[in-house]
Amino acid sequence: MNADNPAATLLAEMARLSPQPLLAIEADSGTILALNQLARDTLGLPNAAPALRDLFDNPSLARQFLLIARNNGFIRQFEARLNLAGGQRVWVLLAARLVDLDGKSALIVSFTDIHERHLVEEALRESEQRHRRVLETANEGYALFDARSGELLDVNPALCELLNYPREQLLRMRPDEVLTEDSMAKLFEQRERWGSAASRKLELGMRRAGGERITVEVSLSAVSDVDGQITSIFALLSDITSRKLNEERVLYLAFYDTLTALPNRFLFSEHIEQALRQQARQGKTLALLFIDLDDFKQVNDTLGHDAGDELLKVIAKRLLSCVRASDTVSRQGGDEFMVLLANLNGEADAVQVAEKMLATLDAPIELDGQQVSVRASIGIALCPEHGNSAAQLRRHADIAMYQAKFDGKHRYAVYRAASED
Repeated sequence: MNADNPAATLLAEMARLSPQPLLAIEADSGTILALNQLARDTLGLPNAAPALRDLFDNPSLARQFLLIARNNGFIRQFEARLNLAGGQRVWVLLAARLVDLDGKSALIVSFTDIHERHLVEEALRESEQRHRRVLETANEGYALFDARSGELLDVNPALCELLNYPREQLLRMRPDEVLTEDSMAKLFEQRERWGSAASRKLELGMRRAGGERITVEVSLSAVSDVDGQITSIFALLSDITSRKLNEERVLYLAFYDTLTALPNRFLFSEHIEQALRQQARQGKTLALLFIDLDDFKQVNDTLGHDAGDELLKVIAKRLLSCVRASDTVSRQGGDEFMVLLANLNGEADAVQVAEKMLATLDAPIELDGQQVSVRASIGIALCPEHGNSAAQLRRHADIAMYQAKFDGKHRYAVYRAASED
């Protein structure tokens, strides 16, 4: 990993669990900060990566992509055609998530090649006889079903292979035998809208022969008779199970610490803002606890970093055991943790939790056959007493934590204005 490049470091962590092309992009300018090797190979890029607008076949779409991502904080699906090295162009489906990299807004972008799918969808707009030949040999699943009854009228070999049913058996099956219950409800809702647009896309859960559940992306197109009445629905289905799992992994890595599985700084900041809004409405006390392990470096130096990592995992579990399900425990980095306690009656509630944490952390931990004792210093800041913004509470909890260390470590301290002197 490159410690000087937070974008490269985050991409490296994500690439470890997500075998997808990934890019880190500056949210405002579209400058590519880093990309993993798979993205570089797929796009055929040299060592110097271009800006996002240079990758897009249509620069205005690049601007639209950045605008939507900044405003919404994420993009689940965005179709675009990208320029490859050598003059080739390929249709892809992009997804993005807004993250914080050292105080700057950045986008983690993944993409999936849908070029073949896009060509198939274009073929669907041709005559029925022409696209029939395409669909019979396509890798995408195809189904035609009656608009009123939902009865399957036709399927292609790819769909039979996807669901692992013979064609004759699949044509005799009811929709609820291959669709999950929630997907049946979703499809039923679409029936009322089939006549309002040429085509629609949605994600559905399906069951293969044997019960295995998969996720498919379905493009629905209404087929009308000469009188304009919708008689059947044409569906093109793609298996996106792997893509959905990868998206979940990328989303997880953007919001959670990979070592302890606790919320990271970015997600914790969102929780603070939500709790502050709730506190403003309800008037209850909110507490922020800043926890710093005492002499953690000594564990790393004597037992090694692997033992230190195991220790942090145990600490995370012990901290979680001290709070309610509605509270948030976050690893901020290194040996620093923060805890958000909402809906308290006052300072005494926060102090009680801090005392419980100190006592819980006191119990020895066995690492590599050795008993290790870990202690901590805890700083406490309260809302509204010590501030009503995340920045104020973080700063005052930090000051209180250092006061606890100054007073001898292995204790808590509640923020007092005099502590800043």
